[in-house]
Amino acid sequence: MRRPPPLAPVALVLIGLAPPRRALAQGEDAVAVRRGTLRVTLAPDWSRWDRRFGRGTTGFPDGATEPLAVDFSSDSLGTTQLPFLASGETRVRAATGLAGHRFNLGRARLTLNASWRSVPIGLELAVSRRLSIGVAVPLVRARMEVFLAGPDTGLADSATRGNAGLNPVLLTPGFYDAFRTDVDTALRALLFQANNGPAALRPTAQATLTSLQPLLCALYTIAAGNAGGTQSLCFDPAGVGFSSVLPAAGTEAGDSVASRLLQARNAYDQTRAQYAAQGITLPLFTAAYDLPAGPLDATTWQQLIQAPGGPLRGDSLATIVRTRLGDIETGAWYQLADRPRWRSQFSLLVRLPTGHVDSPNNFVDLGTGDHQLDVEVGWRNDLVLNPQLWIHIGGRYGRQFADELDRRIAPVNEVFPVAASLARVRRDLGDYVALDVVPRWQLDDAFSLGIGYHFYRQGAAHYTYANPADSLLVGLTAALLNEETEVRRMRIGAGLTFSTIARHARGRARLPYAVTASFQKTFFGEGGRVPDAATFNLTIRGYMRLWGASER
Repeated sequence: MRRPPPLAPVALVLIGLAPPRRALAQGEDAVAVRRGTLRVTLAPDWSRWDRRFGRGTTGFPDGATEPLAVDFSSDSLGTTQLPFLASGETRVRAATGLAGHRFNLGRARLTLNASWRSVPIGLELAVSRRLSIGVAVPLVRARMEVFLAGPDTGLADSATRGNAGLNPVLLTPGFYDAFRTDVDTALRALLFQANNGPAALRPTAQATLTSLQPLLCALYTIAAGNAGGTQSLCFDPAGVGFSSVLPAAGTEAGDSVASRLLQARNAYDQTRAQYAAQGITLPLFTAAYDLPAGPLDATTWQQLIQAPGGPLRGDSLATIVRTRLGDIETGAWYQLADRPRWRSQFSLLVRLPTGHVDSPNNFVDLGTGDHQLDVEVGWRNDLVLNPQLWIHIGGRYGRQFADELDRRIAPVNEVFPVAASLARVRRDLGDYVALDVVPRWQLDDAFSLGIGYHFYRQGAAHYTYANPADSLLVGLTAALLNEETEVRRMRIGAGLTFSTIARHARGRARLPYAVTASFQKTFFGEGGRVPDAATFNLTIRGYMRLWGASER
């Protein structure tokens, strides 16, 4: 079966990376399959890319190639790449008095190497002189190789070393419970004494409470989130969560936290001593507030991504391989002309939603298909200039129908959207058009050479919430997923075909078959994030007469 779908865009939208579609091989033509012939096709292809044609990326002109993981890599990984850190960063500034403090997770480099292998098995039956029907069932192996270098924890280069470590509560829930209990107990005791204690000491209790409450409650909520109820003086009616990372011990912010907390403890102990002199015992305030021992490294970074109680709750940032069924295609071909100088076919193809899309919880994986219904119409022509040279010219238009799936809603350059942004969306992928021009030279009665130019354009996708109420829950428009989904690309390729069909018709070959090996390379891409892909295809076709005359 002839299978000419285009190469789909690849996007680090952490809406995931879209799988490519198999490109037109250089051995395609508009030659009619004779009535009663079953054509069996095995057409494995391999696509690989580690770069993309980008748009709007800092440091790269539009249309230039850039690494797949360019949005992640940074010399100072922080709130630009991870916006969910912003709230904690702001509260740390207030708690430490460091107005210019910024979370820095250190220098990090992520390398992605994508490969997509499809092995479609096709059956095409010529039911009449002009009409053929067929089906192709692809088995797809989608692999994303991941290498994470950093974050940098080395002491040699302090400029690239981070200043924030993993919040211990992500690994040990309740890690700061003792500190929270001491804070609640101490502040409630001061409030009670300020209202009900000895009159002479009430101003002291109130002054100590006023001095300590902002700092202690800030540290309380930064490390462990909002208090459990209104009985705590640190309860925030607006709600506040804990910060996924905290200042590492020994950093400027870490030292400021330690120094300010020590001053607070001393002030409380002084007040406590004054009450002790009056025979009143205030509770102790001694629970530790242990900051991370060091900045994030590769291990704790993975823990931040995967922590069940964290903001991301994603899969490990590691090499992922998925081997599953792709999108099955079924179609029909009608031979419009089969003349010595002109061969022409009309095709109608339906692509079924049998593939698997990438997971919204895996930030780098590839799917094995789009998993949505497509209908494609095509017109193929062979213009025969002489027995040794003809030109294949084909055009295709694909209508892609809407479907629903789960996506994380975020701007296109936000590579790690939080789990709270996950929602069911209605996706309408843009329709596409394609043009294929392949001059072919017949070298002898068995070998032919083709050199092809392939143009493909796909309109922008359109996303909306399946349930409009989700827009309020997520707080972002689903239209963010539309960004950089338009695709324009051009490819060139070459292929060599060996065919025994002509020899078989003259009785010089036992079996009729054709083998085409071809290679294609994308040399231009714009509009969205287009893979700078190289594709190798091997198409093997065998012919079996079921009824009718013995000729092809």
